[in-house]
Amino acid sequence: MTQSSLNQLAKQEKTRREILLKSDLIPPLPDLVARLLGILNKQETEPEDLEVLLQNDQVLVAKMLAMVNSPFYGLNRSIRTIREAVMVLGFRGVRSLVLATSTAKFLQRDFGWYGHEPKGLWLHAVCVAAGSRLLARHAKMSADDCEQLFVGGLLHDIGKLLLVGYVQEAPSVTTEQSIAEYERETVGLDHTEAGALVAAKWNLADEIQHAIKGHHDTEPSEADSQGIACVRIADSVAHELGTGYLPERAPLNAVRPEDLEAIGLDDDSWAALRDEVAATMEEAVAALGNLSA
Repeated sequence: MTQSSLNQLAKQEKTRREILLKSDLIPPLPDLVARLLGILNKQETEPEDLEVLLQNDQVLVAKMLAMVNSPFYGLNRSIRTIREAVMVLGFRGVRSLVLATSTAKFLQRDFGWYGHEPKGLWLHAVCVAAGSRLLARHAKMSADDCEQLFVGGLLHDIGKLLLVGYVQEAPSVTTEQSIAEYERETVGLDHTEAGALVAAKWNLADEIQHAIKGHHDTEPSEADSQGIACVRIADSVAHELGTGYLPERAPLNAVRPEDLEAIGLDDDSWAALRDEVAATMEEAVAALGNLSA
């Protein structure tokens, strides 16, 4: 190994350690959101507990109600209170609303190096979240698992938040290159590993961390392989649509047959379902794309 190669490896390892050890690089969730997520994970929580906590943040309440009343949720009546939202969506569904409204600001930053248009990472995340949940429902996963995958899809690229400051001085990656490989070469870790670190700091469920960590894996994973397959398939469709990307900057990654098999789809059934996934993504962007950071 040449001296330049050794120097590059040393630089990568130094950057990797910096990211892993400097927890201040990971932005904390707002205190209210962290407390909300905490009580949403408790079985004894009642809807009024959420109302008491949320009464101090009417902006968050307004955003949540705007989302749940959007066409994306397809409810047949207007939801006017958080209590009603809990009754209709359940605590897991409300948790998805909380995380979507509170993480939008992180995903709407400048990720132009990755080929995203302004606020493009948020639009892409919304697509993958909606697609992941639809695929999970098609695979007859539990309601809780479907909501976990909505969050996993929403945050699958959150690791770019940590890495963009390191990679943006380098030439932009092209659609022919693997972004994850390029990140590992440049920084020492990729956005899947960085994203799992963010999810762990935010105390999100292991299933969400697995979905984030595994959404670019090329080898089968023992940990929640069906859920990861949903996110990978949704990510591929969202890339194909190009939503949130500058022209000709969306990565090219085909849907993998083994992922389709993991959720019980063959080529014919996927051909029939693919258009529904794309339509659901478009509906989600129309409903949630303009969510203010």
